[in-house]
Amino acid sequence: MATSQFALDAAQIALERFQCGRIDRRSLLLALGSLGLTAAALEPDEARAAAAEIVVCNWGGEAVDAFAKAYGAPFTRKTGVKVAIVGSGPAVGVIRAMVESGRVIWDATDGGIVDSLTLGRLGLVEPIDYTIVDRSQLPPALAGKFGVSNYVFSNVLAYDAQATRGVEPFGWTDFFDLRKFPGKRTMCKYIQGQLETVLLADGVAPADLYPLDVERAFKKLKPLLPEIIFWDGGAQSQQLFRDGEVAMGNIWHTRANLLRKENPERFNWTWSQNIFFASAWSVPKGNPAGKRVFEFINSTLDPAGQLLLFRIMGNGPSNPKTLALMTPQEAAINPTSPANRRSQFALDPAYYAQHESDLQNRYLDFISR
Repeated sequence: MATSQFALDAAQIALERFQCGRIDRRSLLLALGSLGLTAAALEPDEARAAAAEIVVCNWGGEAVDAFAKAYGAPFTRKTGVKVAIVGSGPAVGVIRAMVESGRVIWDATDGGIVDSLTLGRLGLVEPIDYTIVDRSQLPPALAGKFGVSNYVFSNVLAYDAQATRGVEPFGWTDFFDLRKFPGKRTMCKYIQGQLETVLLADGVAPADLYPLDVERAFKKLKPLLPEIIFWDGGAQSQQLFRDGEVAMGNIWHTRANLLRKENPERFNWTWSQNIFFASAWSVPKGNPAGKRVFEFINSTLDPAGQLLLFRIMGNGPSNPKTLALMTPQEAAINPTSPANRRSQFALDPAYYAQHESDLQNRYLDFISR
């Protein structure tokens, strides 16, 4: 859930900078197909024709154009194979409907590591073919059985220096200290990366976070609920700061960076105890392009393409070699830079793949009381 929400938000950020213009008949059909409107009408001949290209589904907006520039164009130049980027959203339920109906129209989907584990457990995706994909380009945690990462991002503690009177909060303990730092807070309504911060503030060591002690987190959070505004989109989290409604927030690093660009004297964030997330390519079973899709996936690990995606959208690179291509200014806002990883901890994908559905419902019920 968090990765899909971040991917959509990253596209919205980029959309403010560029005009989107990649709508053709096939893209329209694929977009409608993701909603179940035309997938049933897709004929086998059309599916076979798609094998001459790689069809990639991400979360839309200007991410369509960004992925085309960073990943699609280089692969086409090298192989002559067209890459079509479709922005209709690779929801797990849509992928399941395609695979179970035998009418798969996507070759690769841009979800999260958590989604890749869920899809793998349900038998809906192919194992990543590491005889084609060079897993040595990635840290082991980013090269999973059913998903391989092409970008990363972080949740960070952003703050309004006017509200904190110029004092930088150190971490999540300060985030929940209303006496030391008065003012409202903002957190996300989606569960991933939220209760972790509460438990850290309550003294739990990062190594002991999982399995999450949900009751302990709720007990810590309950008295603070009147002081928390829960955001459900990155633009909203940014606007809460602009309007002076919150003093601090648990938000995506891309939004925190935009705030600082708008007003560097007022808005900032700390990388202390930032929460690390990873996207992942997955390959639906029965994809039209077959094994050729793994050549495309391997090409997206190239540092030059990942750097371009970072410069367009702010998404951190999954390939560590990309860091050598960054300027010092770029490295400062990249979640995988060594200085920003010192107190970073990674979300546990296996835990969320097993528990997220129930946790999300419990969390929404709790924060709605």
